[in-house]
Amino acid sequence: MNARLCKRSAVAGSALILALAPLGLQPVAAAAATPSQTHASAVESQRDFQRGFRDGFRDGYQDARNDCRTHRGYGHGGSHANSDYARGYSSGYSAGFARAEARYCR
Repeated sequence: MNARLCKRSAVAGSALILALAPLGLQPVAAAAATPSQTHASAVESQRDFQRGFRDGFRDGYQDARNDCRTHRGYGHGGSHANSDYARGYSSGYSAGFARAEARYCR
């Protein structure tokens, strides 16, 4: 008789735990981001970086183009043309990155 009572208690206790288990796990599962939310966040971050890079490249290109036209004529800058482009690109990229950072990282 005592063994039956223990067996019934164990079965009833197991059933109760199994019945309440989904309720206990629900808040943890709800707190985790779904794969689509995580992917959307990564895609948005990539778009922000690309937008900042594009703005920086455009600014750098315009700076280098204007420097070459203003100081050395239309592309007749000799050996300095490549360094001007590199300097303009670096300057423009920094400006674009700072602009995107100021806009999106507040």
